[in-house]
Amino acid sequence: MDASFLFHTWKLAKLDRLTYIYKSQKTFDQKWGGIRFKKNGTIVSLNAEPACATAIIERIEADKLKLYRHRGVWKMDSDTTIIITNPKFPAINGKFIVSILPDNSLVLKRFIKIAEK
Repeated sequence: MDASFLFHTWKLAKLDRLTYIYKSQKTFDQKWGGIRFKKNGTIVSLNAEPACATAIIERIEADKLKLYRHRGVWKMDSDTTIIITNPKFPAINGKFIVSILPDNSLVLKRFIKIAEK
């Protein structure tokens, strides 16, 4: 995969266990946040602080969800995987398999290595 595809601002469209699906957007959505990959190897995230789902939903409904900007780093690990380190937003830390959907959505699937017995 050509890393230049990543150089956008992305809004989380769907989360399914270990798979994050993002849609490209011009700027950060001030209500939902997102992530931005930069050419220099940094990643910027605009996200709510970790909390239980009920608390986040209540804040969204009351229009009081506060988003925080955090910086981390990313690097290509192979042609199909990236490693993201973002100390202030641990949900996105780790190794991910990167793919592109036909509609140009970005898919990050958490890479899990199963230990042999």
